[in-house]
Amino acid sequence: MRPVYVLDMNGKPLMPTCRFGKVRRMLKSGEAKVVDTLPFTIQLDRPTKTHVVQSVTLGCDPGRTNIGLAAVRSDGTDLYRSHCETRNKEIVDLMDARRAARRASRRGERLARKRLAAKHETATTFPDGRKLPGCEKPIMLKDIINTEARFNNRVRPAGWLTPTATQLLWTHLNLIKRISRILPVSDIALEINKFAFMQLDEPDKNKWNIDFQHGPLYGTGGLKAAVRQLQNNTCLLCQENVIEHFHHLIPRSKRGDNTINNIAGLCQKCHEAVHKSADTAEKLSTLKKGQTKRYGGTSVLNQIIPKLVEELGKTYHEHLHLTYGWQTKEFRTKHKLEKTHDTDAYCIAAGTMQTVKPNIRTDVYEIKQFRRHNRANIHHQTERTYKLNGQTVARNRRKRTDQKTDSLAEWFENTVKQYGQQKAEHLRAGLKVRKSTRYYNFKDRVMPGAVFQYEGNRYVVTGQLSGGQYYRAYGKGNQNFPAKKIRIISLNRGLVYVA
Repeated sequence: MRPVYVLDMNGKPLMPTCRFGKVRRMLKSGEAKVVDTLPFTIQLDRPTKTHVVQSVTLGCDPGRTNIGLAAVRSDGTDLYRSHCETRNKEIVDLMDARRAARRASRRGERLARKRLAAKHETATTFPDGRKLPGCEKPIMLKDIINTEARFNNRVRPAGWLTPTATQLLWTHLNLIKRISRILPVSDIALEINKFAFMQLDEPDKNKWNIDFQHGPLYGTGGLKAAVRQLQNNTCLLCQENVIEHFHHLIPRSKRGDNTINNIAGLCQKCHEAVHKSADTAEKLSTLKKGQTKRYGGTSVLNQIIPKLVEELGKTYHEHLHLTYGWQTKEFRTKHKLEKTHDTDAYCIAAGTMQTVKPNIRTDVYEIKQFRRHNRANIHHQTERTYKLNGQTVARNRRKRTDQKTDSLAEWFENTVKQYGQQKAEHLRAGLKVRKSTRYYNFKDRVMPGAVFQYEGNRYVVTGQLSGGQYYRAYGKGNQNFPAKKIRIISLNRGLVYVA
C-alpha cells in the first residue's frame, strides 16, 4: 500500500491520505491536481481551514552505495519507505579520467613550449636536475622548464572534503530535502558509528539528541575523552603506560587540525621521545595511520558524517537525533523485523520514540541516482587499426597507455625478426588501414534518468540508440522504444524514482 501525498495551495506538505476515493473525486472535480505520479502527489486548489500536521520523524540509514529512508508517525505507523542506490563509486573513475585529461593537456602545452624554445635556440638544460623553490633535493625535469613550483601554494580550507565525499554528502542532503517536500518532517534520526561520532568537532557539547541522551560519550569531556576511549587510555607507542599527553602529529603551528585523526595519546616518556627522535615520530605516524584505517573502514562515509550532522543541525536543531548501529539492531531484533536498508531506517526513526509499537504498512520505493551533467563533446573514439589479409595485426602507430595488443612499430619489429627486413617491408606495404574515428554527442540529447511516457506507462531513460531514434528504459533490458511515440515527462533530476 502506498499513500497519496498531499500539498496545500502554497506547496507546503500536509499529512498523506489513504482515502483514494476522496482523492479521485477531488481530481475529477478540479479541487486538486496531480503534481507527480511516483510517489503519487496531489496539490489542493483551494485553501485549507487549518494547517495542523502531526509529528513525523524521518529516519536515515546512511551508506555509500545504499541509503535507506523511512518516515514514521508518532504512533509507529510508517508513512514512507525508500531505498536509494547511489552512483558514488563512479565518481572515483570520473575524477581519474579528468585528471588524466588535464595532465595530458598540460604535457602537450609544455612540449609545445619546448619545441618553440628549441626552434629559437633558447632552451636550457639541467643535466643534474634542478632545485625548484620549496624542494629540498634537485628534481630531474622532463617537461617543466624554467617553471616555478606552485604546489606549495595550494592550501585547502578547514573542513575540506574530497569530491567523492562531497558528492555523497549532497546525495544524503538532497534525499532528505526531496522527502521533506512531500511530508511535514519535524524530526530527523540519523545512524552514525562510534568512530564517526568521535570525529565531531565538539563531542562534549550536547548540541543534538545523541544516543537518546545516554550515549557512552555523553558528558565525558570531548575530544580528549574520545582519544582516551579510542586507545583504551593506553599510550599509542609503548602500549603500556596511561595517556598523559595529547600530541598533534602535524603541529598546530603548521596548520595541523584539532581532530582525532591528528591527535595521539602518549605517556610522558614517549612524548619526549617523539620530539627528540625523527624515527620515533615516523613510527608514531605509521601507528596512527593504521589505527585510523582500522576504525575507519568506510572512510568516505565517515568523512561526511560530521558535515552531515552540522548541515542537518542548522535546519532541525534540537530535533536532530543521533543513534548507533547497535540500537538499530536491538530494536530490529526485539520486534523480529527483516534486515533491509529501508527497515533499518524505520528502526532508526521508531527507536527514538522507544515505547512505540511497529506498524509497517507501506511499500518500498526504489530510487536510483543518475548522472545529471555530462559536458563531454566526444562520445567515444575508435583506434587506428592495421589489417593484413582481413585480420587485425596491430593497433595505433605507437602503443597507447594500457594497450595490451601490438602497435604497428612492435608488429613491424617482430616481423623483421621472423621474415627479414625486405619481407617485412613488403608485408607492411600490403596493410590496410582504418583510421581513428571520433563519435560526438549530439547537442540536444536526453540524459539517462529522464522520465517518459509510452502507451500510458511511465519509464525511466537509461540510454538512446541510432542518434536518438530509440530509447532504452530501466528494467526493460534491450527493448527499444521509438522516440516518435513517447512523451518526455521530466528531464533528469539526479535522484529518480524507478519503482
